[in-house]
Amino acid sequence: MRVTNNMISDQVLSNLNRSLARFMNLEENMSSGRRINKPSDDPIGTQKDLRYRNVLSEIGQYKKNISSASNLLASYDNILGNMSDILSSARELAVSLSNDTFDANARDSASNEAQSLFEQIIELANSQVDSRYIFSGYRTGVKAFRAAAAGVIFQGDKGNIAVEIEAGSKVGINLIGSDILLGQLAPLGQNADFKAGIDGNTLLADLNLGAGVDLSAGTFQVTDNNTGLNVTIDITGAVTVDDALTLINNQLAAAGITNLTVDFGQEGNNLRWNAVDTGLITGATLLSNLNDGRGVDLTDGKITIHNADDSINVDVDLTAANDIGDVINAINTTLAAAGINNVTAAINAAGNGIDITDTNGVPLGLIIDEASATGSTAADLRILGEIDPTLPGGDLNPRMDFTVSEAAAGLTTAADLGLLGDFSLTKVGDGLTPIITETTPLTLLKNGLGLELGQVKISQGNRLVFLDLGNTAYSTVGDLMDAFNNSGLDINATINSSQTGLQIVSTSTTASMKIEEVDDGRTAHNLGIFGSTDMIGSLMILVDALKNDDREVIGQIIGNLDKGLQNVLNHRGAVGSKVIRMETTDSRLSDLQYNFTKMLSDVEDADLTKLVTDLAMQENSYQAALIAASKIIQPSLLNFLK
Repeated sequence: MRVTNNMISDQVLSNLNRSLARFMNLEENMSSGRRINKPSDDPIGTQKDLRYRNVLSEIGQYKKNISSASNLLASYDNILGNMSDILSSARELAVSLSNDTFDANARDSASNEAQSLFEQIIELANSQVDSRYIFSGYRTGVKAFRAAAAGVIFQGDKGNIAVEIEAGSKVGINLIGSDILLGQLAPLGQNADFKAGIDGNTLLADLNLGAGVDLSAGTFQVTDNNTGLNVTIDITGAVTVDDALTLINNQLAAAGITNLTVDFGQEGNNLRWNAVDTGLITGATLLSNLNDGRGVDLTDGKITIHNADDSINVDVDLTAANDIGDVINAINTTLAAAGINNVTAAINAAGNGIDITDTNGVPLGLIIDEASATGSTAADLRILGEIDPTLPGGDLNPRMDFTVSEAAAGLTTAADLGLLGDFSLTKVGDGLTPIITETTPLTLLKNGLGLELGQVKISQGNRLVFLDLGNTAYSTVGDLMDAFNNSGLDINATINSSQTGLQIVSTSTTASMKIEEVDDGRTAHNLGIFGSTDMIGSLMILVDALKNDDREVIGQIIGNLDKGLQNVLNHRGAVGSKVIRMETTDSRLSDLQYNFTKMLSDVEDADLTKLVTDLAMQENSYQAALIAASKIIQPSLLNFLK
């Protein structure tokens, strides 16, 4: 094929253009500093470039979110720190003023200080950041708290503002004011104790704080230690206290223990044993019970039985005697051993002493004396004197002696009834501590004396209610509960967890709540429900208590201040943990940002050192190509004519 001049020219120009294009591409890379300036430069690299830039954009947004959230959390931390300082000051004030070492002027000053602390708390709770109320939830344009006629109202909502700090991870960054200052610290009446008494209708199952009475066997033993009578009492069929009393008394009488009964104790919450002193003895009567419990002197422990000329002289040793039977046996055995017949000792017909009788046709003229000048054994046994033919023993005046014990090991029936133990004439039983139920009569409260009830004042936000709990229509604990629950306020009255009294909780999360006395009444105190369930209400109670010099209330409010302070510290701790999480995440994002920036640079940035070398080489190559082309393509006359 013939190669024409045009073909040569076209080929040379084409090569020059390619060389120029390579030179211009290198020059563009040099001026931009990038290896990829358009997708065609590196399609795969371009895809990586776009992906890396998208990740870096997200990281940048996350870091902005973290920065904004960290600023808000720092504000919360500062505010909560100030709140904790204020509550600590309020607590110190309450502790200092809970005694009587301060005069009225000091207490007025303290009341003003407490009022100032209360106002500072409200001011802090209404703090703003960037013109937004930060404790109001979503309602950042509205103050979180405002004073109302009967307390304080929360105007915000429960909106949780969350920010995304990394892919798929959101963190709530706002605090709700009502959670901090209106949260439930403790129910009013949580530890209230109405000290309920018992009556015949009280259920055995309600005794001992609901643990009831052990009726698995339902038996216990009663022993008359003077007569030796013993009976096993069975109350398995009893349901009420009256049932138990009837069964016990009937079974005692049936067993011959007719001088012992059980009834209600004067303390109002217990049972008691009552014995009638019969003065009777038996062989089982302990010597220690004689003479009204003074017993018999057995230090020497001997008596002498002799006649006038001492031709008969016998010492009876009673030192080992424990009961009347031992004494009688010792006398009769000793006389028989000495050959003295028909002289015997026995309990007298009246059953209250020991008679010594000589039934010989001709009495022996025996006399009973002390064996020693210092002894008093015969005198204590009331048998000092002449047997002619009978020595009538004196009244031994035994002390009543009863023992109540469980029927078997492991049983607790008597103990559960408060009746266990030894006693003489009367035994006051242990308190039976019945639980409070809705049907508990008000007359049984305070161990049967009844509580003094009148009006109470309940304040909740902008609502105020007076309840007259002394209304004669109220006869049971359930009636009092209904009075509170039907008051129209957001409160709930129930029996407390220990089942000893009422407790009141506020069901509102937007208003402070207080229960106070009316005038000089003591109803709320008597019921154990005076005070507030929240921090705001507690501070208001403290202000009034300091003003009225109510040291009892001041002392009580310290517990709420402690709980309120702990609540603030808990929220501050939660803020601190979020700050740490933000810092940790921000650090991790910074590392990711660096790594992805480096990866992006590796993909799109040019190697400047290599680029300078390549550009110089390409420039030289292009210059050489131009020179070669000028020699290959010589201009002709036609070129000049054109």
